[in-house]
Amino acid sequence: MALTALGRKYGEGPVSMPSIAKEKSIPLRFLEGILLQLRKKGIVGSTRGIEGGYFLIKKPSEVNVAEVIEEMEGSVRFVSCIDLCGEDTGCEFGWDKETCNIRKVFSRIHRMVMEDLEGTTVQDLI
Repeated sequence: MALTALGRKYGEGPVSMPSIAKEKSIPLRFLEGILLQLRKKGIVGSTRGIEGGYFLIKKPSEVNVAEVIEEMEGSVRFVSCIDLCGEDTGCEFGWDKETCNIRKVFSRIHRMVMEDLEGTTVQDLI
């Protein structure tokens, strides 16, 4: 939600944290942590001072949702044997990856979800 607020103001200069918090009904302390993490990950930038605030580094149409989720949350995998790249990380139960039908189903779901997230941008959410 914070990124959509920044996306709406893209190119207009920094947006203050209190104005984002008010617009999106996000508690200020919670928003502060989110924006700091997004800044560390290179998704948003910030400036200090009376006219300071946060801004998207890239155009809203160039920031995909998968990138944001992976930076903020890590993997969107549904089972532990599928990593972010869809490669095998090993089965915690020692099952054969070639015959595990659960892995096959969730691998397919993982690919579909990632394709959708990668094809969705902040601009789409605006």
